[in-house]
Amino acid sequence: MRIRRLSEIDLARFCAVEDDENLRQKLRLYNLGGGAWSYDPVRKSKADILCARTPMFDSIAEATWDKLAPQISSACIRGKAQASANLLVAKTLYDYRKAHAWDAVKFEMGSLPLGFGETARYWSDILIDDGNGPIIAYFDHRRTGGITGDRHRQIVFSMQNVWIRERYLDLSDARLAVIRFPSHNDLRSVDIRFHKELDLLSYEDLDAAVKRVYLLWAEVSREREDGVRKTGTGESTPMGF
Repeated sequence: MRIRRLSEIDLARFCAVEDDENLRQKLRLYNLGGGAWSYDPVRKSKADILCARTPMFDSIAEATWDKLAPQISSACIRGKAQASANLLVAKTLYDYRKAHAWDAVKFEMGSLPLGFGETARYWSDILIDDGNGPIIAYFDHRRTGGITGDRHRQIVFSMQNVWIRERYLDLSDARLAVIRFPSHNDLRSVDIRFHKELDLLSYEDLDAAVKRVYLLWAEVSREREDGVRKTGTGESTPMGF
């Protein structure tokens, strides 16, 4: 049976759950739902939003918001709600970058290979300089259910450290960050959390955590599939057990 891949945000959140039974329950609830749309349009335009240059050019013409907005909107194929949310996050980041005079450069970082043939990417292929040195950032665009706790950030920072800082000497002192966009009524803001005191996990610890999550995810997915087979629709056993 082929199981659904977990997003980076959900994987970090599940890796942070220590008790197996608690994790099973969270995975069962997760298996019942799923978002109707994503923030992929804003992710795909991240280099333009941050005006990230390529290493061979000292500068590039900055994309204006009037040009960026239609580009992002046209990529939102899930309706007005997706377009509205993606545009709001993109404009918030665009304005913040300009106000704080960020410099950004494209830098291919690849994906971190993990257990059972999975990979993870807790970074964009962009390095940010806020005037205090390079930042390796993971952008969490969700309003809720994102990288909000210390344990969640520990997973993200550890992945960033293992795959980027330990592999590239020039980035060994780069700061690790999670950038979120909290909601304030109808507005969003930028919240940057840097790695400071949290212990960083080794690759072995991260790999074991990911394998544990996917083993239980496969178990929960089989439960749901078996429930659907028994009832025909799965409606009488919505939790799959």
